[in-house]
Amino acid sequence: MGNKTNWLAIIVAAVAAMALGFLWYGVLFQEQWMAGNGITVEGDKMFKYGTEMPISSLPMIINTVAMIIYALMMNWLAVKSGSTTFKKGATLGAFVGFIVLLSTYVSNRFAANPTTLSMVDGVYSLALFMIIGTIVGGWRKQ
Repeated sequence: MGNKTNWLAIIVAAVAAMALGFLWYGVLFQEQWMAGNGITVEGDKMFKYGTEMPISSLPMIINTVAMIIYALMMNWLAVKSGSTTFKKGATLGAFVGFIVLLSTYVSNRFAANPTTLSMVDGVYSLALFMIIGTIVGGWRKQ
């Protein structure tokens, strides 16, 4: 049994996942996400419920590492479950993403966060894992 990791697919999946995040949170649902988290922008400063937030690159570094870990995890699941086609990878990703969506929704219910925040974050997780699953499931090492 040889190495079943297509490292190029892992990197492409991580980059695609970050592109989805940029599109999702930076273009499509930025206003809803910021409102749901109590974040406002005044000039070049960000505030959370009126308190200034420090701007740091650390969240993006953590995000990059997380996306690589997600891709590696989905690759492992794809191999173990035999989900080694694009369609099966997408289906596997949908299952994982749906679990994360439910977890996000429940957590936000307990925190009394708006349902819109749950939907923005939860549906993002569903789309995120479907994209990663599709790439690492279908793009197999030859």
